[in-house]
Amino acid sequence: MRVSLCVICGNEEQHIERMLDSFSPAFDELSLVRAIGARTPDRTLSIARDWCEAKDKTFRFREHLNQPGAEHWEHVDSFGEARNEAFRQGTGDWLIWSDCDDLLDNADRLKEVLAGLPDEVSMARFLYDVRGTSKKLFRERAIRRSTFEAGRKWHHDVHENLLLLAGDKHIDLDDPVWIHAPLEVKRENRHRNLRILRNSVRDAASQYFYIHQEHYCSGNFKAAEEFGKLAISMPNLQDSFKYEALLNVARCCGNHRESINYCLQAHGVFPWCREALNALILLYFEKGDRQRAYYWAERALERPEPPLEDRPWTHEAKHYGWYGVDLAARAARYAGHAERAQHLQDHFHGGKEPTISLIHATRGRSSKAVACREAFLQAAANPANVEHIFCVDIDDGVSMEMAQQFVHVTSKEQSCVAAWNLGARKAQGDLLIQLSDDWLPPLHWDLQLLELVALRDLKKEQLVIAVHDGHRKDELMCMAIMSRARLEAQGDMFFAGYESVFSDNEFSHRAWADKIVIDARDKVTFVHDHPHFSNGPLDPTYRHNNQSERYKRGKELFDSRNP
Repeated sequence: MRVSLCVICGNEEQHIERMLDSFSPAFDELSLVRAIGARTPDRTLSIARDWCEAKDKTFRFREHLNQPGAEHWEHVDSFGEARNEAFRQGTGDWLIWSDCDDLLDNADRLKEVLAGLPDEVSMARFLYDVRGTSKKLFRERAIRRSTFEAGRKWHHDVHENLLLLAGDKHIDLDDPVWIHAPLEVKRENRHRNLRILRNSVRDAASQYFYIHQEHYCSGNFKAAEEFGKLAISMPNLQDSFKYEALLNVARCCGNHRESINYCLQAHGVFPWCREALNALILLYFEKGDRQRAYYWAERALERPEPPLEDRPWTHEAKHYGWYGVDLAARAARYAGHAERAQHLQDHFHGGKEPTISLIHATRGRSSKAVACREAFLQAAANPANVEHIFCVDIDDGVSMEMAQQFVHVTSKEQSCVAAWNLGARKAQGDLLIQLSDDWLPPLHWDLQLLELVALRDLKKEQLVIAVHDGHRKDELMCMAIMSRARLEAQGDMFFAGYESVFSDNEFSHRAWADKIVIDARDKVTFVHDHPHFSNGPLDPTYRHNNQSERYKRGKELFDSRNP
């Protein structure tokens, strides 16, 4: 049995060899179609050809040419047509496909799996793991060449689908798994997709949905609302598309009552799912309606994760895992049900004490703080092993209101150092991390840090981890990461005499001097999205923490304590 890997490529010299290495055990022939519009080609073709020659794989190639009217575009005009070209060129018994920035987990199993399928199965769908989004969905990945040549083909110019005929049988398989793993986010893809969609709105319902989705993902909420409402108005819009569009429109329409109505409509489409109920909870948080938020949180928890056949294609497992439990705990705290909140928090941590504690001081920007918290939990490989504690100033009314939903401490000092120290005293974890609102985590940051301290006793051994912040080249550690033993040796996360600035200078200076630093600056990066590096404006919180008087007092204290 021979397998052809059918690939559409743009200028992908940074991805192509990595993808081919990953898929190598799974295919015998590469059918490559280059679709770059009017752009100048890079080295993708030569890399692929040389790779196939070195690996003794058959190589087939052709160029996709855009249709009249799109010949000057610097991108493909139809992914469906380009993919059909790649499939027509393949000669294997099975035709499979991948994007250039995909990887294949357990690639050596694919041939065995395909060879074992009954003859009546025409097509196989495999799980697609979109890293960083918690989305895993089935996508049509393999079709018998005999079935494709009998007239089945790829439809739609964007978000193409392989449509079978009545009576054709397909199967859903969860191994091997395709993994979407781009080396960088290609933001220009949204503009490309919108241009293609505007040029070819044929299936009005689904295409209006896709136009809506592209605008939504681009942050153009006004256009997203407009096209989302058009899609929802179509009677033949698929339920999964309707569910997603209703929830998206609820998030961007700007009217609280209308948003709730859209969420309730979405709940009516898939009443056994949690996503719409969790969206309702967030809306009631925004309104300060504590009891309704708690009511819907309890209703959401009553719904177990639905079987595969009953899920929308936008299904996110997090709603039935860490995120769902965390949201319910927030609602219980906010509504004053402390025992229920503690029970849910214990359930969130799996009945165990967490290893990692995020000590998060914030002031005056509650929305940004909550978004930062979710980004860290979303990016964690094991959120249940991560404890998060908000540290807020008692004079900051907005943050105090927000913190009622979360595990938190309150400080009277109007000092982020005092807030961090209070949070550290409450923390249960043995690896403590200083956090503020302007940090961006890498994917699976928790595993990266724990691998650095593997087999080390964090309760007994003083350790500090130095990570890169995406900018600095000196030894200042703007994010303090320490073992519990180091915290106890210091007495606090930072010396209490500091108000904000120079606390990290002393922390860094003494850690390096004590030779307890694990230098991982070349391995782990948490990006510090600070105006100092982006040249953005200083908001009131930055100005509060960076007052000239604080610089002066901090410098004097540092010099006196560290001669």
